[in-house]
Amino acid sequence: MFDKIVAHTKHYEQEIYDLASELIRTESLSGHEGEAAKIVADKMKQLKFDSVEVDEMGNVCGSVGNGPLFVCVDGHMDVVATGEESLWSRPPLSGEQDADNIYGRGATDMKSAIASMIYAGRILKDLNLTDRIRYMVCASVQEEPCEGLAWEYMIEERGMHPDFVILAEPSEDQISLAQRGRMELKVSVSGQTAHASAPHMGDNAIYKMARIISDLEALNARMEVKDSELGKGCLVVSEVHTKAPSRCSVADHCDISIDRRLTWGESADYAIDQIKNLPSVVEAGAEVEVHMFEEPSYTGKQCVKECIFPAWKLDKQHPVTHAAQKAYKGLFNKDAVLTTWPFSTNGVAIMGKNNIPVIGYGPGDLKSCHVPDEYVKKEQVLAAAMMYVALPIIYANNN
Repeated sequence: MFDKIVAHTKHYEQEIYDLASELIRTESLSGHEGEAAKIVADKMKQLKFDSVEVDEMGNVCGSVGNGPLFVCVDGHMDVVATGEESLWSRPPLSGEQDADNIYGRGATDMKSAIASMIYAGRILKDLNLTDRIRYMVCASVQEEPCEGLAWEYMIEERGMHPDFVILAEPSEDQISLAQRGRMELKVSVSGQTAHASAPHMGDNAIYKMARIISDLEALNARMEVKDSELGKGCLVVSEVHTKAPSRCSVADHCDISIDRRLTWGESADYAIDQIKNLPSVVEAGAEVEVHMFEEPSYTGKQCVKECIFPAWKLDKQHPVTHAAQKAYKGLFNKDAVLTTWPFSTNGVAIMGKNNIPVIGYGPGDLKSCHVPDEYVKKEQVLAAAMMYVALPIIYANNN
């Protein structure tokens, strides 16, 4: 079976690369994935998927097979902006290919993975491997600004409950079993404005916030909860905003945003209380709250979400882990390396919130994400397609 999967995937090799390039050439910032979604849906229809659906939010879900095992592979269609084009060696949306790589924004994060996911479905049909499985490609939206949002909608509103999900995020030819969680917090303080020539008559909100920021820096250095695989949590002050009547006035408002990474064992309430109990926060009477995400999708559907993204972890002894290791060994004749992701993914909703098992494997690596000259290795794109075929079959045959 493994030899057939390898040979048949290589049969589609150039088509997979060309679909990746077509998607890269199609700009799809978050909230503007419509054109990419049409390409994805049309390709799945062309490849004779059994069903293809674009839901109200704009996620594209196509499936082959109707067996008892329901497996999804997820890849998000949205990308971050290209940034300063002069920093790129090639046009950011070129989708250019050479003998080894595919280039452009989204090559790694994660349009090449979507191409691999789609062709894996065709290969499953070609090899008549769908009797025991239902394999679904989920090309999701709005992951970059609010990971998990699309899957909360698919699980909680559409009622989708796969047996497990493969996340096709870049894993550098390794199998990812976990990620830290994340939350976005806002801390606000108020003061009293006054003329800058008489600052003693006012109460400078910036000075209050400066003491809070200093305490937050110290808090980051003394995080106590540590997981053996995910390490400690951390926090970063990522934004500072102030308000004053003019540049010659004492500021009467200041707020900051915090990105707080949650390790295994840290809850959102625990992280919020850490900040609320800082002496400078108490002294300033500061307000601590969670940011909300409220941007509509490209279809106009608005899904409001509190910006809390729980950690998830798949046990090394889980049947999905064993199936992934066996599939990797069978395909590539070497043992798989197990890893964890430092970044956040849609797994926060799938497993972190809804306890549906998640495992990660996808082409590319972190150092190529969100940077100029983004690229992906063709050999990893092909390997991903093979894994998306083999892993569900191995699991179905052994469970």
